[in-house]
This record gives sequence, C-alpha cells and structure tokens, in this order.
Amino acid sequence: HMLKAIKYSTSLWPLCVSAYQKTVTSDAEKATLEKLLIVLLAINSTYSLAWDIVMDWGMMQNPIAVVPDSCAPNAASGGPSKNLSCAQTVLRPRLRFGASTSILILVIDMILRYSWLLRFWEKKLFPNSDVYILSTQFLEAVRRALWNLLRVEWENIKQTRGRDASGEADEEAVFENDPFLAPSTIAMSPLGRSKQTDDKHES
Repeated sequence: HMLKAIKYSTSLWPLCVSAYQKTVTSDAEKATLEKLLIVLLAINSTYSLAWDIVMDWGMMQNPIAVVPDSCAPNAASGGPSKNLSCAQTVLRPRLRFGASTSILILVIDMILRYSWLLRFWEKKLFPNSDVYILSTQFLEAVRRALWNLLRVEWENIKQTRGRDASGEADEEAVFENDPFLAPSTIAMSPLGRSKQTDDKHES
C-alpha cells in the first residue's frame, strides 16, 4: 500500500506545480518551475512504468518462481517446455498474447507514458492548445486500453495457476514464492472466501 501511495503521490506534485505555474508572472520563476515540472513528470512516468511492468503485469520479477508453467502455445504439446525464449525468461514464461505482442504493448506503453514530452513541440505539431490536449487524452486512452490487455491476462494467470484436478484453487501454490501478488486475490477466490468464513467461525 505504501508503494502504491508513492505512485499516486508522484502524479499529484506535477499537477500542483503546473497549477501554480499559471499564477506566476515572472519569466525567471516560470522557467524554474518548468524545470521542476519536467523532473517531477519524469519521476512520475518512470515510477508508473515500473509499476505497470512489475506489479500490474507480473513481469521482470523472477517469473520462474511465480509462473513455472510454459507459454500457452506450448501447453498443447503435452507438458511444460523447459526451452524458454529470451522474452519469456525476462518477462514471464506464460505470455498468452505471445512474446511479440507482449513486447509491442510494453514498448507502446513506455512511449505513451512519456507523451507529455509533446509539450516541447506543441506549437509545431498542433494548431492550438485544445487540439494538443485532445491528442494527449486520446493517446492516454489508447495506453490504458493496451495496459488493460496485459493486466487482465496477468490477473487470469494468478487466478488459474494453482488449480488442481478438482478445479479448486491452491492458493498456497500461487502465493508461496511471490511477495508481489496482491493479497486481495485470495479474498476474491472462492477458496479464500470459504477459508475466511471458517476462520471467523473458529474465532
């Protein structure tokens, strides 16, 4: 929760500085605030990008310990494949959209996280500020749509990985090796809800 609070706080400071910058009349102070704003935006974009990759998509966090199964295309061959590609090793072994699509989404997300850099070419690329704002909002909508693909994929992998033959989720198999997985997922699963009910009855 602390890490998530830091993430959202990094997006708050640029808004405050940007709002204050509009009230300043001195050119020298505006230039100073502009430099501060660029630093804050860079921090926010970098932190948010790292959060997307590690926390929201489950990538680049010792994936062999988190999801030791093979990618979905190899699953039909009769068992897990030990010959993981470079992308599977760096990201995570199970990439249901494929390595190429996952990498493409990651690269697009990284680029669009820094779409605020268009502010430096606003007058050259856009006829007015309204078009610039509309364009950046559209790019953000595209980024969120692509982000959601890998987010839903990772959530589905967490929900289905530890299932045994009876179809019940083995929550210990899902969480025992990964501190990054959200604890709320346990409460969302039927097994987690039943376990919480049993604990309440015992207490």
